[in-house]
Amino acid sequence: MTRPGKPLIKAILIAPWVVVPVTAVYAAGRLISWLGKPLPDPTVTMLFPHPFKPWETICLYSLYGVPTAYASLLLVGLPAYLVAEKRNQVSVPAALLASVLACIPAALFFGGFHNFWQMLGFLLLNGVPIALVFLWLARRDPERIVGRR
Repeated sequence: MTRPGKPLIKAILIAPWVVVPVTAVYAAGRLISWLGKPLPDPTVTMLFPHPFKPWETICLYSLYGVPTAYASLLLVGLPAYLVAEKRNQVSVPAALLASVLACIPAALFFGGFHNFWQMLGFLLLNGVPIALVFLWLARRDPERIVGRR
């Protein structure tokens, strides 16, 4: 196996930032789901991040999501990719499996055992796009794109 090339290094650096646009879409969906509904009484229930302040959701979830994505990618995703590459098994299903495997430790950390499945589902909303972007960036061959082969 050769040394990791520029596409792999670029994929490692860029892919975790997919959390920010995915979180923006999540925040917009949360905002839309609250439109037309009365908010709970603020003296009884504190909502944070507030559904009508999507920037709070984006900032908060990105603050935790990007470092978690880097850790999961470096500890689980990258080794899984390198093993799959050595066995010539790099594919979209392999990337999806790696994203599930990478999200399990994060779900245990953030959700514990009592909230594991809900947290795993939420993390997979970010993990799957990260895995697909990572795979796309890592498998890009600049020479093939330019046509030098």
